[in-house]
Amino acid sequence: MNRLPDWEERLSAFIIANRDRPHDWGQHDCILMACGGVEAQTGIDPAKAYRGRYSDAAGVARALRELGKGTLLKTVDAEFERRPVGMARRGDLVWYEGSVGLCAGGAGLFVGEERLTNKAGLPMREGLVAIPRALLSKAWTV
Repeated sequence: MNRLPDWEERLSAFIIANRDRPHDWGQHDCILMACGGVEAQTGIDPAKAYRGRYSDAAGVARALRELGKGTLLKTVDAEFERRPVGMARRGDLVWYEGSVGLCAGGAGLFVGEERLTNKAGLPMREGLVAIPRALLSKAWTV
């Protein structure tokens, strides 16, 4: 995938438009948000086949088995090239506690859910949540 010439502006607009958007399975969850960020940068939506296919956690698991490689991690690995977290640049995909998000410099942006807490002791909230880069465990090049 190649980034568009104006990818930085497009990614910024995407993040601003989604920063307070609540988690919603099949509409705005971790994979659809991350792939929406990829689409903003490249014009290609890697989650096109998944959109509208599920509305809960069981549905996304089923979609990953039917359309992907069985799990979210295996599916992301199949579509994107891994890179060290320390080399991730703005807009690359990153991983934290079973979720995929977007690299935003010194942090990863993930779709938060108020009912969740995380290992870092950071409060989760609706909308995009910034997780420090030091806590991210994987990254992929966009």
